[in-house]
Amino acid sequence: MDRKQFAIYAALVCAIMGAVVGYGVSEGNASLPAIAFIIGTTLIALGKRGVKKVMEDERTLRISEKASRRIYEIFVVGAALAGTTLIALNKHTEAGYTLALSACALLLLYMVFYGYYSRRSVE
Repeated sequence: MDRKQFAIYAALVCAIMGAVVGYGVSEGNASLPAIAFIIGTTLIALGKRGVKKVMEDERTLRISEKASRRIYEIFVVGAALAGTTLIALNKHTEAGYTLALSACALLLLYMVFYGYYSRRSVE
């Protein structure tokens, strides 16, 4: 399979996933969208393995790493500020605690993965 065929395959899988998720939401079935997401991402990952040509190079990976890090930093700072502001103002305290705890969870995950990759040789 070449890149063009993979793009068509991935678009078709995403369209089917969207239809199944839409149907599941309209029927009030929460498990159907979750199952569709898991199966769809698995099918796309398996299809990507079959692509013969190189889809990503080192430059693309570095750009992706930088973009991911920037988005992570923006979200953690924004969620922490919004969460503490909502908690301090006693408005929507549940949402404030959710944002603050999600920022803490992301920081904890970052430290775990940083420790893991710093001990392991990164390719």
